[in-house]
Amino acid sequence: MKRTICLIAILLLVPTICRADDVSDTAVVARCIEYMQARSTIGTFGGSVLVARDGKTLFAKGYGLANIELDVPNGPDTKFRIASISKQFTAVGIMILEHEGKIKLDEPISKYVSNVPEAWARVTAHQLMSHTSGVPENLTVALMKGLWPQPQNDLDRLLDPIKTKPLDFKPGEKWSYSNAGYALLGMAIEKVSGMSYGDFLKMRVFEPLGMTDTGIDNRKLVLKNRASGYAVQGGKPVHPAYIDLSQVYSAGSVYSTVRDLLKWDNALNTDKVLPQSSLRKMWTEVKNNYGYGWMVLPRYGKKCTFHGGDLPGFHSLVSRFPEQKVFVAVLTNLEGSPVQRVERDLAAIALGEPYDVPVERTVAKIDPKILDAYVGDYAVDSKRKVTITKRDDQVNAQMSGQGRFSLLPESETKFFARVEEATITFLKDSKGAVSRLVIHQNGKDVEAKKITKPEKSSWLPFN
Repeated sequence: MKRTICLIAILLLVPTICRADDVSDTAVVARCIEYMQARSTIGTFGGSVLVARDGKTLFAKGYGLANIELDVPNGPDTKFRIASISKQFTAVGIMILEHEGKIKLDEPISKYVSNVPEAWARVTAHQLMSHTSGVPENLTVALMKGLWPQPQNDLDRLLDPIKTKPLDFKPGEKWSYSNAGYALLGMAIEKVSGMSYGDFLKMRVFEPLGMTDTGIDNRKLVLKNRASGYAVQGGKPVHPAYIDLSQVYSAGSVYSTVRDLLKWDNALNTDKVLPQSSLRKMWTEVKNNYGYGWMVLPRYGKKCTFHGGDLPGFHSLVSRFPEQKVFVAVLTNLEGSPVQRVERDLAAIALGEPYDVPVERTVAKIDPKILDAYVGDYAVDSKRKVTITKRDDQVNAQMSGQGRFSLLPESETKFFARVEEATITFLKDSKGAVSRLVIHQNGKDVEAKKITKPEKSSWLPFN
């Protein structure tokens, strides 16, 4: 079946490089306003954002609606479900008990939690916090069994859907994300402290830090300034799949605001919750760039710790650059909101790195025969390449080690990808033959030369 290339309105990024070398407060604020206004205008974001430096808010604003039915806007004080960002609070709860000598990280979790399946009995808090325990994932199984909407009032039965399963691997040997592992940590907090998970965090973390807009969400809670979560279907907002947060428990049931999360970030620069020696353990990679409730991965050549979260109707992401004292929070209540891109670009603005401003773009009508000249492999270097293919009068691109994505024409030589927010421009040599391409993404250009006679090579993922 032939695919017609016609004129339609499409969203993408401006192809010119935006530098943010000036990181004065005034410049950062102006650029954040420009960037988020552009995001809001093209209608691809709904939520609240905050950018801070040196512990002080530079920019905080809400976009879209917290409640579409009642026409209530999002703002910096809107409360969102932060999903797996909750894991850093669970981890800090364990670390508080470890600092007080009530839990040892290298002892079996079965010492602190009753009714742990025999196959899991030897896993430790260290392994659970770092996702190296091998404890299987529970939420996917619960979804398949139709358990998401059902309130779970008995913690001892929370892991029933997977309790007969063996460990996925020998503890400590591999890494695999496990919400069930963090549920066990929440149970340990309750058994050792004698308090509920929510009460423990309220007394030991939220109240001491003045995080009055943060707590544990549940289906009965009446919460002022709560954001309702939405999905998109057929281009229109709809209510998402329902999950009772008792099924999520200590793996992702916290709600908060961008302002409260800044209070949390500020506390992490002090000894208010834990000594820095204990906090450093949380930010030390164990495997796969993961510490305790935090991802640990350099960005822009700078130290960075971050974590995201996803629940039906909600996406979230926080990042901190400790040496630059930059903190970014992005909380959304609209599925499909480009959380990672918004967080990355706002961080780039605050750090003086390249970024792009979103704008509307248009697909051009071109002769499909032109596309044949673009098909082939293009080498970025000796180990990275871009492969261009054609099918049904449309070209696709694939970076080494990554998935294929569609390219739409802006002109006869310039194409763009909607989801990846990248442009590819094909260039010709003096004889009129296509000889190279230029990829523009995240404010940067990368050139790749066309390979006329591909050689066997060990290609690495393109970054």
